[in-house]
Amino acid sequence: MYSWHAQDYQNLATNIKKHSFNALLVHGAANSGRAELINELIKFALCQSPQDLNACGKCSSCILWNEGNHPDITSLVADSSEERKSLQIKVEQVREIIDFASKSRHLSPRKIIHIPDAMQLNLNSANALLKILEEPVPECIFILQTNNINKLLPTIKSRCFKYQLAHPRWSEALAVVQENNLDNAEFWLRYFHGEPLFIPPFENHELVQLRTTLLKPSIDAIFALVKELDPKRVGMAQLLDFMFKWLSDLLLVKQGSAANYFAEDTEDMHKLVVKINYDKLFNLQENLVFLTLWSEHPLNHKLQFENLLFKYQQIYV
Repeated sequence: MYSWHAQDYQNLATNIKKHSFNALLVHGAANSGRAELINELIKFALCQSPQDLNACGKCSSCILWNEGNHPDITSLVADSSEERKSLQIKVEQVREIIDFASKSRHLSPRKIIHIPDAMQLNLNSANALLKILEEPVPECIFILQTNNINKLLPTIKSRCFKYQLAHPRWSEALAVVQENNLDNAEFWLRYFHGEPLFIPPFENHELVQLRTTLLKPSIDAIFALVKELDPKRVGMAQLLDFMFKWLSDLLLVKQGSAANYFAEDTEDMHKLVVKINYDKLFNLQENLVFLTLWSEHPLNHKLQFENLLFKYQQIYV
């Protein structure tokens, strides 16, 4: 667990000890140590002999948790076996969770139902979950996580104890990134909104080629980039995210501000934005949104990425 979450842990563990809630909704940056915090919190909640606000680490419950084989916790995650435009938790999965919650505990003081990404709940599964949140099972805690609380159903939010995690200071986050001896540490930290626990989606030479092609989008450069960055290898979602951020910075520069993610490219962007066609740029953004919804679907991503780059080239008149 990271230092900037120490107070968050104290607050949440105290509320678990006081039985303050049956459902906890934690929201905040995913790449700032949220998973590590939740793991410590779950371990404490399951511990048979907690020491103040910490798990003992020695009881049967702690040992089973460390081995990843604890019978009193289950996770609710999307079913990835089907081809969908986005990963979704199904109603049938929620029903299995309700059945799990209704059974007796094995050895821990409470049962835990963990939902690492509450955004995977669709309307039907969210409504099915709502029923058990409205009539909670004694000694059973739901722990939901999300990056964006505003996109969850109000009815789900209203049944949960909502807690926003602290964000690391820039200096703290940069120190973590620099410990990993990562090239372009400050660039990547800006790219990931000051969240330090990321894996760079591209190698350094790939990043250079991406930025060079977007600054000088010739047909030859586009073909070379698509050949180098196969979406099947690097991930279509990563490429779409890069394009979103690049277009966002272009609009900032067009409005007279400095680029946010690509600050070092601000001067070169100034030369580009004088030629931007707004209608074509906004149309390209709509295409990105559409493809984002299908980023997990086995489309011909290479062809789609190539098409996006040609449309990007056409926004300059």
